[in-house]
Amino acid sequence: MKYDVIIVGAGLAGLSCARALHRSNTPFLLVDQSDSVGGRLRTDYINGYLLDRGFQVLFTAYPDTKQELDYESLNLHEFYPGSLVRINNKFHKVADPWRKPINLLNTLRAPIGSLQDKLKVGLLRRALKSKSLNDIFNGEDIQSRQYLKNLGFSEQIIQTFFRPLLGGVFGDSELVTSSIMFEFIFSMMSAGETTLPEQGIQAIPSQMGQSLPHKSTLLNTHVKRVTGTAIETSSGDHINADTVIVATDGPSAETLIEVPYPSYKGSTCIYFCADKSPGIKDYLALNGTGYGPINSLCVPSNVSMSYAPNGKSLISITVLGNKYDNDLDMMSDVVTQARDWFGNEVDDWEHLNSYVIPHVLPDQSPKFSRIKDQTVYLENGVLVCGDYRENGSINGAIVSGKVAANLALAKLASI
Repeated sequence: MKYDVIIVGAGLAGLSCARALHRSNTPFLLVDQSDSVGGRLRTDYINGYLLDRGFQVLFTAYPDTKQELDYESLNLHEFYPGSLVRINNKFHKVADPWRKPINLLNTLRAPIGSLQDKLKVGLLRRALKSKSLNDIFNGEDIQSRQYLKNLGFSEQIIQTFFRPLLGGVFGDSELVTSSIMFEFIFSMMSAGETTLPEQGIQAIPSQMGQSLPHKSTLLNTHVKRVTGTAIETSSGDHINADTVIVATDGPSAETLIEVPYPSYKGSTCIYFCADKSPGIKDYLALNGTGYGPINSLCVPSNVSMSYAPNGKSLISITVLGNKYDNDLDMMSDVVTQARDWFGNEVDDWEHLNSYVIPHVLPDQSPKFSRIKDQTVYLENGVLVCGDYRENGSINGAIVSGKVAANLALAKLASI
């Protein structure tokens, strides 16, 4: 059988592409080597706990997720609009004063920076709110650290607040990420809520996949060769199409086709379960000291009770980079730091699972942030899409898939 379009990769970009083709009544086949759609957005069910493969959230202000997702069906649960920052051996509450004015005094007292720094956060929030996304993505592109310095922020607030907050979002502990991405994500944080789907992060791609036609998705199928008009699977099958789109991440695409892609940021997500929840409620706790392996910590079951059995708590810890040669050393340091934060109750935590993720997000430093400006057509006629072609976010992956679909439709119309 010949298809109009074959899409290799059923992550968000591939699913977005497939949905756009389906809306145009274009026959397609979506192929993935995994046993389920979702790509990097996967959730495991272990002993009654929902474990997302890496700490991931959905910003409800993302413009394209608003179009593609049914938020009500996802039953989104919100984090507190703010953070707990660990400095000077205690947690300090830093809240969004526009949404939680009752905590304004605590925020002003928090030792994350000067009063002037905190006023500048408000000014930045207001400035970005009035800035269109088109203006953001076509603006000056420098490292986020330098961007913040240029705005007059002190080194203290950069290190204690912006570094762990944005480090977790970008997988970047040095804030070398593009200032364009900083403006985009900070504006999304300010304009909407930070959420978890009730059934885990994989509920997002699952919902997208459920809208596709029956038998349009072929799972558990490894593609070993791609041309502009066909794919070959590891079992030797040849499937033909008028157009082929590679919608995998950069490293996977590189094994199939020669396509430029940035390096990737890695992280480790460690899950513990406990009878007693650490006292951080539905906040994201940030390491404002810069010391120790923990960048951030949260209790997903405090955000959505579905993440843990009744009477139990799920703790999620994120460690950035690949600093450890030995997992046991990392675990030892993580537990030591957690015990310093929460005391001996940590001794009662039970390790559930760890996810070492080498390809969390593409490098989005300024030198790579314009990769999307390169053509998505390769010399052999293959189209490519993925978050690394647009920007490293749920929204970016969805946008990239739509772009590829539109180009495929234009190609088909010319045949």
